[in-house]
Order: sequence, then C-alpha cells, then structure tokens
Amino acid sequence: MSHGTRPVPAARLVLLVLGTVLAIPSRLCLGGPPPLPDNALGHRLAPLLLLSRPEIRADVGLDQAQAADADRALTDLYLRASALKGKTGPAVDAGRRAIDEAHEQWLKDHLSDAQRRRLIEIDLQWEGPSALISRPVVADHIGLTPEQRTALTRAIEERDRRRKQGENWHECEHQLGLQALKLLKPEQRARWHAMLGRHFTPQLDRAPTTPLR
Repeated sequence: MSHGTRPVPAARLVLLVLGTVLAIPSRLCLGGPPPLPDNALGHRLAPLLLLSRPEIRADVGLDQAQAADADRALTDLYLRASALKGKTGPAVDAGRRAIDEAHEQWLKDHLSDAQRRRLIEIDLQWEGPSALISRPVVADHIGLTPEQRTALTRAIEERDRRRKQGENWHECEHQLGLQALKLLKPEQRARWHAMLGRHFTPQLDRAPTTPLR
C-alpha cells in the first residue's frame, strides 16, 4: 500500500476491535462478524476490518462473493488472534506475523487494483487527521514541519484523553479536524485531499459536524 497506509498488525487490531463488540468469539461463526462500530471512527485500523461495514463494502464495490469471503477472513483472523491472546514467545510472534501476512494476502487476492486503491483512500478518511502522525510516510508526503508534527501530536493526545474520559466522540473528532485544518498550509491541505480521494461519508448514527478531511 502506498503513501504510508501499511496497516498496523492485524493480529492485534482484530482482537482489539472485534473483541469490543462480541461477547464470545463463537458468535463469529453465526454468519460472520458484526459491522465495525461507529465509535471506531478516528482510529487506525487494519483495512479488512473496514470491510465489515456495509457502506464501505458498497463504496469499494464488493460483490456478494467478496463480501462473504471478507466475513470468512475476519472470522478466521479473529479466532487465530484470539488463540494467541496473552501468550508470548517465538511461536506466538510467528503466529502474529502469519496473521498479518494472511490479512495482506487476502486484500491482494480478493480485491481488484481499483478496489484496493479506494479502500486505501477510505482507510485514510476513516482515521482522519491522526493519520498525519500515525503514518510517517503520510507526514513526509504532506511536508509537515517539526512544529506542525508537535502541534498535531498534542492535538491527537488531547483528543484521545477526552475520548477516554467519555466525552462525545463526534465532538472530539470535530475539534481535531478543525485544529488539523488550521495547522496545514494551503498546499499541504491540497496534498492531503489528493491522498484522500473522493469524499466518503460513513453512515453513522449521528454524523460529525464537519468532514474529517
């Protein structure tokens, strides 16, 4: 994946995200995993997790066979990651690497080039401004100065603190979006928007008051 969109380890993310919305792993076997929850917006995720959401599947253009394959892949990755939870050692590290490789291979084997490019764009839009810091290649491409990196890092830390304290996550993302736009110069905003591609609107219970782009 270009522009620094290489996902963080899928083995950890599948457990972290799906583990928050499932009472027991066996529920995954009853027709696939539930959609990624709305409040995951603003966080960096393994792209395959994004494909659990119907509006993202539709935007990327998954057909029924691809959607079914995505459900099976998520189920498999979750169960494999769950078996490694709490364990350490070389064998566990190898198991996590195998999960990450399986995640990457699924994207290559089941999506067209155009679908992968669109998923990369949605991946960046879903994470929003924090991608400018979490993905160093993105920051380099945008041309962030050391001062901008420091300011954005502080803004993201404040966003995270507020969300952990239970503040409305929509408002937290809205404020971060405003801060990021103010920090970027016009030419930097143009580069950022070019990376994001066509605007994607997630179907949330209550949409943020400003686009996170």
